[in-house]
This record gives sequence, C-alpha cells and structure tokens, in this order.
Amino acid sequence: MINFNKIKKKLICAEIGLSHHGSIKKTKKIIDKLSLTGADIVKFQTHIAEHESTYNEKFRKGFNFKSKTRYDYWKKSEFTKSQWLQIKKYCTKKNLIFLSSPFSVEAVKLLSSIGQKMWKIGSGEFFSNDLNNYIYKKKNPIIISTGMSSISEINLKIKELKKNNVKNFIILQCTSKYPVPLEEVGINVIKELSKKYNCPVGLSDHSGTIYPSLLAISDDTTKLIEVHISEETNLRNPDRKASINFEDLKLLCTYRDKVEILKKNKVNKNKIAKDLLNIRQLFTKSIAPKYNLKKGTLLTKNNLTFKKPGNGIQIHKLKKVLGKKTRKNISKHFLLKWSDIEKQN
Repeated sequence: MINFNKIKKKLICAEIGLSHHGSIKKTKKIIDKLSLTGADIVKFQTHIAEHESTYNEKFRKGFNFKSKTRYDYWKKSEFTKSQWLQIKKYCTKKNLIFLSSPFSVEAVKLLSSIGQKMWKIGSGEFFSNDLNNYIYKKKNPIIISTGMSSISEINLKIKELKKNNVKNFIILQCTSKYPVPLEEVGINVIKELSKKYNCPVGLSDHSGTIYPSLLAISDDTTKLIEVHISEETNLRNPDRKASINFEDLKLLCTYRDKVEILKKNKVNKNKIAKDLLNIRQLFTKSIAPKYNLKKGTLLTKNNLTFKKPGNGIQIHKLKKVLGKKTRKNISKHFLLKWSDIEKQN
C-alpha cells in the first residue's frame, strides 16, 4: 500500500480516462504501451451511468459524439465487474498499479469488490459528500484533485479529512480546463498547498504538454504527477487535446528517474579531483620546447611552450626551468624532462 507521507521517488500516474471506449482489447493494448514508459500507476474512470448521470447531462462544448447524451456515452464505455477484474490483473501482470476513479458510491463498491485499495477523488467529485464519506471509511490512501476548488473549499476538505481521521492522502493542484493554458496550470499552488497544509502534494496536468510536469518533477515538493495519455486524433476522446502521447510519457518518466539520480548523489569535489588524477594528466599540459633545441640552448619564455599531456614538468615549475641550458639536443615533439636540462647549483 502506498503511503503518501513516505514517498521517496516521485510517482507518475497515467490517466487514460475513457480512451479505451469500452473495449477490453484496446485497454490491454494501452496497458502494454504504458508498461514500456516507466509510469507507476495507470488510472481509469469507473462510470456507472444509472447511478451517476441523467439525460440532462450535456457534453462539454466543442466535441462531436455519436452518443446523444453523456448518459449514453457513459453507458457505452462501462465495464462489468469481471472485466474490471481482468483489467486490474493485467495491470499487475505488467507491473503497473491499477487505479480507477469512482463517480458514484456504487462505483466504489464495484472497485472495492475487485480489491482496489487506493482512491482518486476527481475534481468534480471533490464536492460529492456521499461519495467522499464512503471512501473515508475505508481508511485507504486517497488522491484528491482540486481543479474546481477555491482555497476556502480546500480548507474545508482538509478539516473534513482530519475529522474522519484520514491521514494517508495527497492533494493535487489542478485546473479543470481541457486543455488548460500554461498560464493557468498553477505550479506555484503546489508549494502554497504544501506550506499551508503540511501534507503531500502533487500535480494533475491537463495542458497536453510535458512542460508543467518537467517543472513539477524538478521541485522536491511534488510527490505525484498525473497526466492524461492518448494517441487518438479524432474527437471521440474529449480529453485528446489535454493529453500527451506515450513517447512523451516515456520521456517524462526517464526525466524523473535521472533527476532522482542527480538529487540523491552529492559530490565531494576533493574526492572527485583525487579520483580524476589520471584524467587530469591526460587533459592538462606540461612544459615543452617550442622549437627543436640544440645542446647548450638557454631556456627562455620565447623558446618554451605548454603542451599535453600533463605528466611532464608542471607549468607551475616554469621558474625553475628558465635560465637553465639544455644538456642535449631536444625535439619539439616531446615534453621537456628534467634530464634534458642542466642541474641546479
């Protein structure tokens, strides 16, 4: 079970929403692709039209669906209990954590019956007291999006969580626009929420780009990043413009992993310098003749230069060389050696 209060490595959650269109075959193909990206969690949505929607529910503007109402849309994309169990097992097989957001108490019951023990309360369900209270009683980890909430409403939610003795939760900064302009993503809110509530925080992004997530990953405050995933280009997926593709998700996960390495490993400059002595000799320079020099030539700044490697007479010893004479003919193609010059008095 995930404890959001003890997260060390940032979690990346891939939200596929309803891009499966009710198809188990398509769902498995999506899971297969996600398993190659490095994401930790794959998140679905569990809609049960009969318990969630009415014929009055309209589509968001700008989308073209074959379904006459959102009720019909939810109905066509529903999975049965056995299908959800099949999906959950397939996620486990592919080393992905299965998670589905419920949109009714009945959806919570369904997901509980297949063994889901973590919950995502979406931005719209933030205000569904019946659903929230039912989830609180389970004492499981909870992810809460704040895409439509004001600070005063978040204040009340935090008090509500404390009242119900919910300790394992994370609050996600979110702006419920699809897509959300970069100017309204609100990365600053992540730190503000963390400071104000002293709890784990993260980002749920709908920008359709990787930039907000990259910035969030670079900030130690962020513990979880959720992004929508889709490769569809038609209007059947209402979240397509708010989603990134699988290649971008893989880049995001790789970036997360590399940032973890960079932040966890502190460097001792003295130790590194000692370890690099051999490289240092290869890259640095020593004293060398600028020209071919005959025996007895007086060494001056005019007939000496500095060339690689650095395993000859060091540059800082130039004063000890100047004014001395050569003991033999010296080639310009080799470094100067102490044996090439007369000894000091």
